[in-house]
Amino acid sequence: MRDFIRLMAVALLAGAAFCAGAGADEARPQIVLRESAVSSGDAIMLADVADLGDGVPAEARRLVLGNAPWPGHLREVSRVLVKVKLVRAGFELSRFEFAGSDACLVEPATVRIEPEEIVAAARRHLEAHFAGGGAQVRIEPLHSVAAVLVPAGDGPVELRPALSSAGLPAGSVRVDVDVVRGAARLQRVSVIFSVQLFDQAAVASRAIGPGQAFTHDNVAFVEKDVAAVGGSCVRSWADLEGKVALGPVRPGQVLTQRVIADPEAPVVIRQNQQVFLVVEMGAVKAVAVGKSLSRARRGEVARARNVSTGREVAGIAVDGATIQVFVEGASDGQ
Repeated sequence: MRDFIRLMAVALLAGAAFCAGAGADEARPQIVLRESAVSSGDAIMLADVADLGDGVPAEARRLVLGNAPWPGHLREVSRVLVKVKLVRAGFELSRFEFAGSDACLVEPATVRIEPEEIVAAARRHLEAHFAGGGAQVRIEPLHSVAAVLVPAGDGPVELRPALSSAGLPAGSVRVDVDVVRGAARLQRVSVIFSVQLFDQAAVASRAIGPGQAFTHDNVAFVEKDVAAVGGSCVRSWADLEGKVALGPVRPGQVLTQRVIADPEAPVVIRQNQQVFLVVEMGAVKAVAVGKSLSRARRGEVARARNVSTGREVAGIAVDGATIQVFVEGASDGQ
């Protein structure tokens, strides 16, 4: 009988111990650290990196373990760091059971923008500057562009391209593409293009000397990259009619507005030449003999000395023998 009572007591004690152990396990919710996790905010919270039991308090779930990494980077959160943060927040470690990985690698939640999207947005912006037609445009990127990672967030991500400089976008052109969400710029990517503008341009087919007229014999119109030419290219015969070369033009040179000029009027009065000095005042016309003091082209101001009076007069060179004297000058010279 005593043996039976002793066995029953041992059984009851064992059962009590089992119940006490079960109660202790239920009172210690698990914190199971994951091997990897994604953080969607600016900070890493305990709930981001661990699977938490039902008994983990809300304050512990929201416990901040550190700043979230930048897009494209990782941050390691160790089990030791979790325990340190819990203790600093006033939690007793004995309240929890820790399991899982020794460390969790955290990456940020990101939006990936492919290089093709960035280049396409920049190209469309460039092409819009030539929507009016005209020259044939050839646009080619000069370098590759890397994919862009930006933090995930509320609202869509937009690409807003803009030219880096004013003026005609030709030659080597940079387009800055801003990655924005709402009013915030998240990142800027620069895309460099080669922009060629092919159009008909006047080219010297042979050497042209200073003052020589442009003709079909010495000028031809061919397709050229006009963007690569310094200055405004001549693109029609109308721009060359009545024009002469301002200086020497070599064969194959593209003609621009800087190398063409109006022909100079011929020299009609030469120095020390005998001339007629003509003065007209209403119906009265007087003529005197004079001697030119300098050469002058037709239409230019010429000066001469009245042979009779020795006075200098000024007027306009009319032809090879006549100076139309200014009235003011005539009053002194006659």
